[in-house]
Amino acid sequence: MTTDNPTALRFFSTGAERLFRVADVTGDDTHGYTEMVTGPWLADKFGRACRGTLGVVMDDVMGHPVNGMTPEGFWAVSTEIHLDFVADPPVDGSVLRAESRVLGRGSRTGLAGGRVVDAQGRLIACGSTRLQTVPLTDPPGAPAVSPDDLDSRVRARSIVELLGAEHACGASGIEFGPSPTLANPMGNIHGGVLLCASEIAGSAALAIDADFRTTSIHISYLRPCPSDEPVTFAPKVVHRGRSLGIVEVSSRNAAGKTCTAATITCSAVH
Repeated sequence: MTTDNPTALRFFSTGAERLFRVADVTGDDTHGYTEMVTGPWLADKFGRACRGTLGVVMDDVMGHPVNGMTPEGFWAVSTEIHLDFVADPPVDGSVLRAESRVLGRGSRTGLAGGRVVDAQGRLIACGSTRLQTVPLTDPPGAPAVSPDDLDSRVRARSIVELLGAEHACGASGIEFGPSPTLANPMGNIHGGVLLCASEIAGSAALAIDADFRTTSIHISYLRPCPSDEPVTFAPKVVHRGRSLGIVEVSSRNAAGKTCTAATITCSAVH
C-alpha cells in the first residue's frame, strides 16, 4: 500500500486473498489497482479454467475505493456484482492485472466498474458493483484461521479443492462446511467466493459435453453469509438450448435462508 498518497486507503487482506493469490489493492478514493497470480487452482477437476475464480479480485478492486469513503463506524458491502467474461483466465502462473474506477456515489451508496487483463494486456473480464454502507458492530480485520487449513488449501490443485467444497455435477450443486479461511474482514464469506461458488454450481448444472462457457454472472447479496456455518449452492436450470444456457443459483445458510441469488449465462458459441 502506498504511504505517500494522502488519499491512499487501507486494505484488509484475509485468507480469501491468500488463497486466490490477490495482492493488496492500492489506489485512492477514485481508482483501485491490484494483481492476481494464476495457477492450476483456478481450474475444475476436468482442467478447465473456472471464470468465477475472478470473483475475489474483482470484488476487491471494485469495492475498495468506494469503501474507503465510508464514514467512521460504517462499512461498505456489495449488494450486486455483474461480471462479463471475454476469455478464460490463464492457469499458467502468469499475472493478471485488475483496475477499477468509481462511477458514482450517493449518500449511502456507490457504483464502481473494473476490468481484468492478462499479461499481454488482453481483456479477460469486466464488470461493475453496487455497494451500500452499513453500521459496524466490530472493527474490520482478518479473521483468525487455522494455519493447517490455510496451508492445505494453498496447495490445492483445483478450485473445488481450494474451496473445500463437496461438489456434485448436475442439479445437486455444492456445499461448504464452516470456512473461516474464506471470510472477508467482517467474518462473513467473501462476496467474491460466493460469486465463484455460484458460477461453479451453475455451469456444472449444464451438460459438460456441450462445451458451455460462462459469459456473464449477476449476483445479488441479500444477507450476510457467516463463515462459521455451512452454506449450500443450489442451481436451477432456466434454459438449456444448443448454444445458450441460463442457470439461477441460490446460496442458503444453515437456517435455510437465502444469502445470494445469482444468474449465470453460458454460451456454447466461442
